[in-house]
Amino acid sequence: MVALGISLWTASAGAEEIQGTDPASPGHWQVEQRFGYFSTFDPAAPGTAAASASHRALTGETEFSYSPTEWYEIALTTPYAFARDSTSRSEGTTVPNYAVQSGGFTFKQTFIQVDREERTVFFGLVARAMIMPPGTMAPDFWVPNTNRIGGAKAPQFIQDSNAHFGAMFTPIVGVHLPQDFEMIFNANVSFAVGAQGSALEPSLRIVKRLSDTLDVGIEHFANLGPIGQVLPLNQQTQTLYAVADTKFKGFEFSFGVGYGLTAASKGPALKLTVGKDF
Repeated sequence: MVALGISLWTASAGAEEIQGTDPASPGHWQVEQRFGYFSTFDPAAPGTAAASASHRALTGETEFSYSPTEWYEIALTTPYAFARDSTSRSEGTTVPNYAVQSGGFTFKQTFIQVDREERTVFFGLVARAMIMPPGTMAPDFWVPNTNRIGGAKAPQFIQDSNAHFGAMFTPIVGVHLPQDFEMIFNANVSFAVGAQGSALEPSLRIVKRLSDTLDVGIEHFANLGPIGQVLPLNQQTQTLYAVADTKFKGFEFSFGVGYGLTAASKGPALKLTVGKDF
């Protein structure tokens, strides 16, 4: 399953959500609905029809979470997407048709410091166990391009995975800056279980709090390649968003408007998250 340039699974599974500040309130459930849109080009096979085909995708993820304490949250998420079916992309040069794709489900645990709002620097960790039954879309982990897909200029690694199980660990480092600025750094470290493949996806968020109900700023997301190997820039995905977070009548909203900065991720991108505690 050669990737679209931006991984459908990771985009729909909340990879482009900065983690670390707003788990469910202690003793409460939280429901979050995430939506995304991106448009890019498939760089996997230069000189073929698939290489020049645009790939517009709608992605989504529904998350149900519960926080028994202020420092711990447990969640079940279900990613999905409406995009070109990429199951046979590595077998030919035809452009696949659009289809609804399920990504199985993810069991997620979040650990975060209780007094993070009072600290200049705070830390956290998100751990995910990913289960993708046969027939669902799997994470597009980077694997060695042993079949030399792409011809004479074939890349060393491609996003291609038959994994049905995977894991992702996301360390969190947050910094409260003067004048109500906040910076959060995440790094998704993901790998297949029982199959080949891995990926390193760092992200950075810098926002300014304008009021108790409004933050604005920028977010940057990247997929640098497999763990231990940084790919050439034109094969990486790099997306920059302008973001705004607000609250209204008990709901939390996060909006993002962005654009891909590299050949593998070039194109507009949108994201929206709606959440509520119960």
